[in-house]
Amino acid sequence: MRHVVGFLSGLILGPVLLLLSGWAFSHLRRLHGSGLGALDGAGPLAVAGLVGVGLVVALLAVPPRLTPMLPLGAALVLGGVSAVAVLRGHLLERLPSLPGSEGALLLLPLGVFVPVVLVLLAPVFVGGRWRREPEGVTDEEYFEGLYGDDDERGRGPSAGAHSGAPARSGPRHRA
Repeated sequence: MRHVVGFLSGLILGPVLLLLSGWAFSHLRRLHGSGLGALDGAGPLAVAGLVGVGLVVALLAVPPRLTPMLPLGAALVLGGVSAVAVLRGHLLERLPSLPGSEGALLLLPLGVFVPVVLVLLAPVFVGGRWRREPEGVTDEEYFEGLYGDDDERGRGPSAGAHSGAPARSGPRHRA
């Protein structure tokens, strides 16, 4: 079930990445055309959008416990739209006009998203991401070292040394 939800989420995140990149590109291009820098006007907002794109790509590609279907769905969207832009660019003109679509339509035939597609496809080939890993510590193991024995409480510090139990100076639970 987690693979299905991950794939559907990837199909949603692919166009979001595409439109956010196109929106930031169109804003930065407009600033450059008017002679302003990336830190003038709406430039910091566009740079923040590009940082957001980078963070989303990193969060899709890096976490080992995440299903590989999520970055696969996003990679299929970005790769498919890039291929359509190169092979049949006139089909993309029929898409509705959304914020960022102008910039995205300029970036797609240039192959800007191909490296992003390759980064998003890499987790599919990591075998450990297809299996759900077992939990590290069971409840019994966790609660085992938290509390001392009831019979050793209240007898003083020297009572534990005579009972045969080793004396412990640090915390008895795992971090």
